[in-house]
Amino acid sequence: MQKAINHQALFAERIGAAQFGQVNKVFKFTLIDNAKREFIKENPHVRVIDMGVGEPEERAPDNVAKRLYEESLVKENRIYPNNGTLPFKQAAARYLKRLLNLDFDPEQEIVHCIGTKTALAQAPFAFLNPGDAVIATAPGYPVLPTIAGWLGAKVHNLRLSAANNFLPDLGELEDTVRKTSPKILLLNYPNNPCGGVATKEFYSAVVAMAHRHNFVIVQDAAYSDFVFEGEYVSPLQVAGGREVTLELYSLSKSYNMQGYRIGFVVSCPLLLKAFSLVKDNIDNGQFIAVQKAGVEALDNSRDFLARNREKYLKRLERVSLILTGAGIDCKRSSGSFYLYFPVPSELHGVKFDSAQSFTNYLISKLGIISVPWEESGPHIRLSMTFEIGNQAFPDEEAVYRELEQRLSTAKVS
Repeated sequence: MQKAINHQALFAERIGAAQFGQVNKVFKFTLIDNAKREFIKENPHVRVIDMGVGEPEERAPDNVAKRLYEESLVKENRIYPNNGTLPFKQAAARYLKRLLNLDFDPEQEIVHCIGTKTALAQAPFAFLNPGDAVIATAPGYPVLPTIAGWLGAKVHNLRLSAANNFLPDLGELEDTVRKTSPKILLLNYPNNPCGGVATKEFYSAVVAMAHRHNFVIVQDAAYSDFVFEGEYVSPLQVAGGREVTLELYSLSKSYNMQGYRIGFVVSCPLLLKAFSLVKDNIDNGQFIAVQKAGVEALDNSRDFLARNREKYLKRLERVSLILTGAGIDCKRSSGSFYLYFPVPSELHGVKFDSAQSFTNYLISKLGIISVPWEESGPHIRLSMTFEIGNQAFPDEEAVYRELEQRLSTAKVS
């Protein structure tokens, strides 16, 4: 008779070791999904207003889908693309020229990635050893900090607040850098979830700091096409920025291509070479047909991108007005397609002491899906990617009417 295997002894400490699977830890998105299903079960005839999901609600442009289909039939596109195809890198360089008015060598300074989430997970392997430090802003996308922790690095969080336009306080950043000697500073502008936008003055200070203290800036630019005041600014644009920056771009949000999993990373040749070495040992690259579809998006879908940007700006403005009218302190974001606002102390006679408690109320009583954030005080994120053109909500006005009624009267229909 075989000896029973002890699975718990096999799990790595980074995922819980012997406690893995034994602790019933429920993540907030799971809690949201569970509450949504419960609300639908108890209120089958009530329309749910889903502003939780942070991904585009429509499909990619027709020309992009057509290009994907056509290229998927080409036999030569079946092979492993490894670190990418030159045509996609060249399209990325043309995009960066339009966005930043900078020239980049497609072969030495740009590499494709299977979405920026993957790139954020891969980057720490190129720079971090056990005991190294990472500075990240909070709230923020958790992928790079999670991997950094798994590699034995120490993550130090800097809180973002509306008082400083959701930028890290430069004095606090300098102090933290001096105390921790980080290898990586993780930034994300336009910011998810806060919607803050960085300035050239901010980046000039941060780049100078990186040169003084010898660290790399990893800037997640997934929302680079959604800046509503002025133009997008990159650390690559300031003096010395190219030598210390690894910037990540995504086609997911701009062109509704989140399922395609395609993006790119831009940096100076040596930093990019280090990242590419890690990438080459982890993945075999994205399907060439997807890269060709990415070329089509970057080169020939600018009208679609402009309509997407205009749509989200209008939604941000309208929903922020509805929230304000209901007595909720909310300002329209400067970038991204999110609204991020502090939890009210009271609404409809109900008191709230956390973001989760307010999210639970919105879901269970009003049928409104939101995402709670506690890292910088209780806040709520609403995504403007709500779906229309269906039986529940034929158009945006139907969403606005229902949202306004529920927030102002606490009644659902």
